[in-house]
Amino acid sequence: MNKSIGIFSLICISFFNTSFGQTMITTNAVGLDHSNTSMYAVSDYSDGFYVTLEDFINKKVTKLNPVERRAIVGFEKKIIPKYVIVDHVFLYTVADQMKLTGVFAVSLDGNLYIQQKNFRKYAVKGDKNEEGNNPNSYHKVLQAGRFFYLEAELANSWSKGFAYGSGGAVGGAIGSSMNLLKGIVFDIVKKEFNVLKDCKDFNEFLTIYQAENLECRNKKIDIVTVRENINKIIK
Repeated sequence: MNKSIGIFSLICISFFNTSFGQTMITTNAVGLDHSNTSMYAVSDYSDGFYVTLEDFINKKVTKLNPVERRAIVGFEKKIIPKYVIVDHVFLYTVADQMKLTGVFAVSLDGNLYIQQKNFRKYAVKGDKNEEGNNPNSYHKVLQAGRFFYLEAELANSWSKGFAYGSGGAVGGAIGSSMNLLKGIVFDIVKKEFNVLKDCKDFNEFLTIYQAENLECRNKKIDIVTVRENINKIIK
C-alpha cells in the first residue's frame, strides 16, 4: 500500500513539474517575442541627415548641410543658441534659410531629432489619427535603450477637425488648444511609432514589456508618470 502511494506521488510530482515548467517557459517566450531585446543609443548615429526611415534603420547617413535650430512658437521663429536645451524645434538650412521638411531624422551636436510627420505615417494601428500642428517640426530623442522615447504635442485629428468645423475664432482656438504633450515610443525593429494616448493605452504598452500596470483612476495620464515608467523598462 505504501509503495503504491509512493509511486503515485512520484508520478504527480513529475506531472506537476513537467506541465507547469512548460507553462513558465511558454510565458517567458511570449514576453521575449514582444519585447525588443536589442539596445540602441543616440550615439549610434553620427552627425548628418537620415533622409528616409530605411536610411535610419541602416544608419545610412547623408552629409549634414549646416542647419540651425529655430523655435516652433512665435511668428519670427527665432534661432535657438547651441547651449540652450530644447526638445521641439524647427530646423532651417543655414545657406538658404529654408525650413527642413523632407528628412526623416537629423543627428546634430550629439542629439537625435525625428520629424513629427513620421509619427503618423508610421504609427501603430489605432494611432493614425494622432497629429500635431507642426508636422515639419523635429523632436529630440529623450531616452534610448530597447526603443527610442520622444514627446510631442498631439491630439486626435477627428476631434480637432470637429472643433475647427464649428467655425470662427472660437472653433479655431478650441482646435489648436486640444494638443497635449504625449509620450511616443519608436520601436526600431517594428518600424512603428506608438503614441501613449491615455492610461489604458499606456498599460497595454507596459504589458508588452511585462511591467506592472498603473491604476487608472481616469482616462488621462500625466507626462511625468509616463516618463517615470518608461525609465523603468527602457534599459
